Amino acid sequence: MPMTSAAKAIDVVPSGDQVARIDADDIVGVSPSIRGALAVAWQFARTELSVLILGPTGSGKELFARAIHRWSGRSGPLVDVNCGALPSELVEGELFGHRRGAFTGAVDDRIGLVSAANRGTLFLDELSSLPLLSQVKLLRVLETGEVRRVGETTKRHSDFRVVAAAHPELLGRVENARFRRDLFHRLAGIVIELPPLASRPSDILPLARHFASRRLRTLAAEAEAVLLSHSWPGNVRELRAVLERAALLSSQARLDVRAIQQAVSLGGAKAAPASNHSLRTERYSLLADWISKGWRVEQIAAEAGVHRATVFRWLRSFGLSLRR
Repeated sequence: MPMTSAAKAIDVVPSGDQVARIDADDIVGVSPSIRGALAVAWQFARTELSVLILGPTGSGKELFARAIHRWSGRSGPLVDVNCGALPSELVEGELFGHRRGAFTGAVDDRIGLVSAANRGTLFLDELSSLPLLSQVKLLRVLETGEVRRVGETTKRHSDFRVVAAAHPELLGRVENARFRRDLFHRLAGIVIELPPLASRPSDILPLARHFASRRLRTLAAEAEAVLLSHSWPGNVRELRAVLERAALLSSQARLDVRAIQQAVSLGGAKAAPASNHSLRTERYSLLADWISKGWRVEQIAAEAGVHRATVFRWLRSFGLSLRR
């Protein structure tokens, strides 16, 4: 079923048998892992617990952080901090603020990102990149809620909630003492794990249709089979980029196999066509589904992006017939 770029409501089960219909914005997925992650995010969004989102690059951690902030009901802003993009010598000044003249380059007063998140959410992305010395100071701020700017002796209070995101390798960094264990446990009030896209293949087509619809495109059935055959090492981010490139490469309303394969190749990956077996299996499944819905040959040809004669050839090869 095609998805639109507008906010979507998804049914999840946050606890017991109680079903909640939540506004999931751009989080698209039907797999148990994504629905379960959404349920946990929804259930704990309005608490004060820190949330740690673990997942490979491109798996949707930022989208979950934004959803948690939106559901939290906090009146303040979501302040996004990319820990990996902060120069090591400027981390403390950026996070906690500084007074003018506190160090070379401090030409004016700055309140810092932690204070800017007052009454809101501080989103610490790429958490593993935070230097050890800054980890110590961040832990103290999290425990007291008090921030001292670089170059000042007085402390200021900030009421913020922390959502952090990291690659699963963070657990190894904790074991190797490259990330403070006490800070990890302080941030891991609730842990949400997002698996790679390859381990939840049922989400590939809903996501692909969603990204295609953003560009006012649909997908031919055989193009979808090619998408299912790809391993998606870049996860959801790679899938989104492929669909955006394909829409730019093709002037057709329905994206075909060629557009998808070319879009994958331009991203630096090898665009292997779907195997004959996987194409045949996917084609049979789609045909059986369309026939069960009472579709006519014209509808099937339009949906698959092929000629009517091709549809009749497929039906003969599978021993299928249209309902009368």
